[in-house]
Amino acid sequence: MIGVDIGGTNLLVGIIEDGKVLTRSHQPIVAGSNFEAVVSQTCNSIVALAGDAFSSVGISVAGSVDSKRGYVLRAQNLDWDNVPLAEAVSKKLACPVVIENDVTAAAWGEYTYGGGVGSDSIFAVWIGTGIGGGLILNGKIWRGPLGTAGEFGMGISEQNPSLKIRVLEEYASRSALQRILNNPELDTEAIMQGYGSNDKFTEAVNNGAQRIGTSIANVITLLSLDKVILGGGLVEALGEPYIEVIRQQFLADVFPAHCRQCELSITKLGPDAGLLGAASLSTS
Repeated sequence: MIGVDIGGTNLLVGIIEDGKVLTRSHQPIVAGSNFEAVVSQTCNSIVALAGDAFSSVGISVAGSVDSKRGYVLRAQNLDWDNVPLAEAVSKKLACPVVIENDVTAAAWGEYTYGGGVGSDSIFAVWIGTGIGGGLILNGKIWRGPLGTAGEFGMGISEQNPSLKIRVLEEYASRSALQRILNNPELDTEAIMQGYGSNDKFTEAVNNGAQRIGTSIANVITLLSLDKVILGGGLVEALGEPYIEVIRQQFLADVFPAHCRQCELSITKLGPDAGLLGAASLSTS
């Protein structure tokens, strides 16, 4: 199986076998806003890595997608709107191609090979440059009639209704921390170094983590799930102390108390979750 992850700035391709990435290539996307150029780079990378030893390709994309039609509806960092990614790659490689939102693909990867194995339903939350979610219900990806189920960059209620910024991503993602700490160059490594040692960094990160905990509590109250998997660059860098802040706020807010048994845990697959999930979807 071939799994591909097209992010905002990087392209990852992997050969997958028995739920493991056997070999991979990683490179910067050379011309993000040029759709045809990225399609060519993707296909060339697949062929360079796997030759002709593949029969299908699964692609996870950082953006909103219509998986049935194979279209990327909007990829913010690539500045793509309504582009036929599956068809374009399929024509060049002469094989079936499936595309999926990156966090939904990661959720499927965890459900199939990682922390969700043995569970019937899971909710995945990925926290990095932005915040995204993926929802598996009764063994199937749940997208909903409008196609966006699981999305987790949701609006949040703040005590001050006059605030113009009312989206979770704007308080709890890495890009949010760049804004809050007034440092547009702030990267995950610097956040990791400052967390727990720099009061200003720690307060900003924990304030975002508490909002995430409350938002997860709302999801679990609504859907009554018993497992949430957390991943993404910030989660993987900050680890259990960060997750514990999220968990404690979740426990304080979830209703009814019976739902406190829901388990919040860190990804088992890490950055490979999307690759593995996309590859699996290409053969299902």
